[in-house]
Amino acid sequence: MGIDLQAPADLHDVSFHECDIRNPGLTAILAEEAVDVLVHLAFYTPPEGDPEEARSVNVDGAKNLLQAVRDSAVRRLVVVSSSAAYGSHDDNPLPLRESDPLRPNYSFYYSAHKAEQEMLVRRFAEEHPEVETVVLRPCVVIGPHINNPTGDSLKQKVMIAMRDPEVPVQLIYEDDVAEALFLAATGRATGVFNVGGSGTATFREIGLLLHKKVVRVPYGVLRRLASFARALRLSPVGGRTVTFIRNPIVTDTRRFARTFGFRPRFDTIGAVLEFDRLMH
Repeated sequence: MGIDLQAPADLHDVSFHECDIRNPGLTAILAEEAVDVLVHLAFYTPPEGDPEEARSVNVDGAKNLLQAVRDSAVRRLVVVSSSAAYGSHDDNPLPLRESDPLRPNYSFYYSAHKAEQEMLVRRFAEEHPEVETVVLRPCVVIGPHINNPTGDSLKQKVMIAMRDPEVPVQLIYEDDVAEALFLAATGRATGVFNVGGSGTATFREIGLLLHKKVVRVPYGVLRRLASFARALRLSPVGGRTVTFIRNPIVTDTRRFARTFGFRPRFDTIGAVLEFDRLMH
């Protein structure tokens, strides 16, 4: 059973309800469908969109969903967070482990809201131990069905790469994320888990791998250009996004692999190559 603002075109025999995550009627839907396991994916994702709408969906929506879970018979809850919740900092450990503190960047609401959502879920799990609760922190996801700035940049003939510093990027392919969600939904373990492909690559290395021209731009220049393009509505990505990606966020994913038997098909480089293959 699926819940979203509108139904996808390829649902086949899956039942579907059109419902905003902030709608109090969510409780009735969960009860009507006798939902046993709930996977929470809803999130306002434009990197520099409307901050008030983002908070309404991401934080208020999460509160409404947790209340619906509490008031229904949901047995297991899987919440998709993000490695962005760790925050972008020049002193980030490499790699980041689940025991490392969350230090979100409050100037970048995607990071801040993921961390705040996790706080709400952690409190819920403490107050309702009868609900098996899992939080996944995937790294950057790419794939033909994923719309994000990283995927958009890989589609361009000319790739822009930050110079000084060159930042390693950790990627996971969309099919591997789907497998991770399935394992988390059908397993028994609870807790917080990093999820990602192995290895990293810089955008310069990715560009060379894909035989694309790579233009390396200093951070300060790139930030100003992005802010200018955003102001002219030429790009959804502005200076705040450039600032966020300035520092590496690379996670240790071995705990999820050990606990759930997760074996992703693609490492970071493999995810890039598979994405590029499907785009041509």
